[in-house]
Amino acid sequence: MPAMPRSRKSPRIYRVMCGESTTVVSQAPLIEALQRPGAYPHAAGDIELFETHISWVLLAGDFAYKVKKAVKLEFLDFSTLELRRHFCEEEMRLNRRWAPEMYLGVVPICGTAERPIVDGRGDVIEYALKMMRFPQRSQLDHQLDEGLVSASDMRDLAGTIARYHEEAPPYEFSSEIDALDHVCEPMLDNFEPLEGLVDAGRLERLKAWTDGRLAALEGVLIERRQAGFVRECHADLHLSNLVRLPSGIAAYDCVEFAPELRNVDVISDLSFLVMDLLVRDRRDLAFELVNRYLECSGDYAGLAVFGLYVVYHCLIRAKIAAIRSGERSAATEREGDLAKLRRHVDVAIDWLDRPTPMLVAMHGFSGSGKTWLSGRLVGRLPAIRLRSDIERKRLHGLAETASSSSGLEQGIYTPAATRGVYETLLRFAGIALGDGHHVIVDASFLEQESRSLAAALGREQRAPLVFVDTVADARELERRLACRGDVGADASEAGQSVLQHQLQNADPLTVEEEKRTVRVVTSTTVDPNDVIARIEERRVTQSVQ
Repeated sequence: MPAMPRSRKSPRIYRVMCGESTTVVSQAPLIEALQRPGAYPHAAGDIELFETHISWVLLAGDFAYKVKKAVKLEFLDFSTLELRRHFCEEEMRLNRRWAPEMYLGVVPICGTAERPIVDGRGDVIEYALKMMRFPQRSQLDHQLDEGLVSASDMRDLAGTIARYHEEAPPYEFSSEIDALDHVCEPMLDNFEPLEGLVDAGRLERLKAWTDGRLAALEGVLIERRQAGFVRECHADLHLSNLVRLPSGIAAYDCVEFAPELRNVDVISDLSFLVMDLLVRDRRDLAFELVNRYLECSGDYAGLAVFGLYVVYHCLIRAKIAAIRSGERSAATEREGDLAKLRRHVDVAIDWLDRPTPMLVAMHGFSGSGKTWLSGRLVGRLPAIRLRSDIERKRLHGLAETASSSSGLEQGIYTPAATRGVYETLLRFAGIALGDGHHVIVDASFLEQESRSLAAALGREQRAPLVFVDTVADARELERRLACRGDVGADASEAGQSVLQHQLQNADPLTVEEEKRTVRVVTSTTVDPNDVIARIEERRVTQSVQ
C-alpha cells in the first residue's frame, strides 16, 4: 500500500466562504434598485436584503431572489453574466433534488441597473434564482432553539438524506492518488489557521489523531471510492440550511459553485449535520439521525470513517471562525468568532475522549420489548443500533417492512440464514466499535451460539459485553404479538408460532452470562436512564476484573 499522500498546497477548500475576493463589476446600483417594490412583477411589500460572501438575497413578498456577486475567487468564478447564469442554473438543478417546492426557477433581470425589471423581457443585465420565501423561524436552527425539533423529525430527515444519497450520481476520480488527496488535503489544511488560537497541545493532539486515522484508513477510503460512496452530495448540510416546509423538513442551499466540495463521501455529508447537532449539545438527536440513516442505507461499513469526518467538520468550522475573526473590525464580532472556534475544537476533543466503547446485546423473546427499549437507549448512551429484523431482510433483498412469505425455519429464517444474520450484525458491530461507538445489537440472542459470537467480538475489540434481558410473561408476550397488526407496520414478522418455538427451544443464560446481564421487566414502567445506569454498573464490573 503506498504511503498516504500529504499535500501541502495553499489552503483552498472553503476559502470561498471566508477569504479575499476580487470584485469584477459593481452591482451596488442594481442591488439598491432591487430594494424598491416596483422592480417586481408581483406585490413585494417591504423588501429585506441579506448579504453573504458571494451573493445577495432579496425577500420580496412571497418570494426570495438570490443574485450572485460578480466576483472571482481562487476556485469560484462569477465574473461574467454567462457564468452567473450558469451557476444559477446549477444551483437550481442541485437544490431541486432536495427541495423541489422551494426552488422555482432562474429568472432574468432586464431594464437597467437603476430601473431593473425582474423576470422581464429585453436585454438581460443579471440573473436571479427565484425561490419560495419561508419564515426564518422555520429554519431548523431556530426550531431547535425553540424546542420544536424531535427525534421523529431526525428519523424522517435521515430517510430523506439516505434516499437522496442513493439517487445521487457517483463521482469518478482520475486516480487513487487524486481520490486520497481529495480527502487528505482539506483535512491537513485545517490546522495552520488555528495556530496561536488553540492550545498547542490540543492542536497537536488533533493533528496527530488525524494523521493516524488517515494512515490507518487509507485502504478503506480507497474501497469506499471504488464502491461508489463518493457522490454528488449537498456538502453544506447543517441546521441553518434545513427548513420545515408543509411537506416536511427539506435541505436547501447546497454547494453549487465547486464540484470539489460537493463530490464527497456520503458519510462526510451526513457527519456535517451530526457535528452541528453535537456542537449544540444535542447528541441525542445526532444519534437518532445516524441510526435511522444507517437503517435506511445499510452503510454500516461507513462507520469506519465516520469519526474522521466528524472531527474534520469540527475543524473546518473552527478554521472558518479563525479566518473570519482576523477580518473583523468590531471586538464583539471577533469574540463571537473565537467563541465558535473554541466550541468546535472542544467538540473535536470530546470526540477523541469518548469512553471505551461497549457492546450491548439485547436478549429476549419476540414481543418482550427489545426493539422498544433499545430505541430509547440509542440517543441516551449514545450508541449505534443494529436490528436483526432489518438486516435479515436486507441480506435477502427485501425492504424493511416487506413480507418474506417465509414460514418457521424456512426461507430467510432457516438456521443457516439466522447464523448469517448474526455474523453480519457482529461484523458491522465490530466496525462501529472500532470507531469508538457503543453498539446495541437488537436481536433475540436466545441461542448459546449467537451469544458466544458476541462474547468473542467483545474480547477481540476489548469492549465490555452486557446483555439486556427484556422480560414479560407468556400471556403478555402473546397479547403484544397479537396487537402488532398486519405485516407492513414493522420489520418484525414474529407471530405466535415463532414465540412458541422460542419458548420451547431457547438456551438459558449461563452463570457467566448472568453476571453480564441487566434484566428489565417490560410489563411495568421502565426508566431508560435507570437501565443505562445498570448497564454502566455491569460495564465497570467487567473493566475492573
